[in-house]
Amino acid sequence: MQRLSEPPKARIDVLILAAHAPDLAGMRAALGENLDGHIRGLYVSAKAVGLGLAMAGAGTASRIKQLEPRCIIFSGTCGVYPGQAHYRPNDVIVANRFALADPTALSGHAAFPEPMQTSVEAPALICQGLGASGPRVRMAPVASTLSTTIDDALAAQLLIASGCEAENLEAFSVAIAAAAAHVPFAVVLGVANAVGSKGREDWLQFQRSAVIAAADVITTWVHNGAPGLPHS
Repeated sequence: MQRLSEPPKARIDVLILAAHAPDLAGMRAALGENLDGHIRGLYVSAKAVGLGLAMAGAGTASRIKQLEPRCIIFSGTCGVYPGQAHYRPNDVIVANRFALADPTALSGHAAFPEPMQTSVEAPALICQGLGASGPRVRMAPVASTLSTTIDDALAAQLLIASGCEAENLEAFSVAIAAAAAHVPFAVVLGVANAVGSKGREDWLQFQRSAVIAAADVITTWVHNGAPGLPHS
């Protein structure tokens, strides 16, 4: 007897990634508990990739190979470096540039090898579409460090030395993995805290509302036709 071949699986239009499950809480209103469904005719799915630079980079590469999405949106929270009064909790940053930041390298006590890539630009069209998808959205560069910065003086130094306005542990590695696979991508982060000694306390208070704010921007972008999404 001849077996019937399985129908091909639908290609994911927008794959939303996050470091861990709590950062996807805001997407459940649009996608349901399975975090998978259609919005305005686009197939949208959400997955976790792992915490920190190493895990998130490997997880993103694995998800790209497995699912072959048309584009990736990484969502989560960030801390903003001190001295930036224009930021408030639950603002949303769409990252337009990503930098790998190491305090020891920035202070001159260590150095990145010259061929090593330490920055990457985000695709402009998707970022512009996301940047226009909410009233409290700002496009800004984001730094990724190996660990969370908890010292106030170091946080102030990183603002100047890195040229970035916010910090997120996974953004750089997700961007590098997506760029290496030639998959258009963007990073959308809800502001949960100021980087420094009180960051953990503020993050515990604002984490959930910040990821919901980021999810609202992504959902609005999809409902608006996902401007900047490449044609299939």
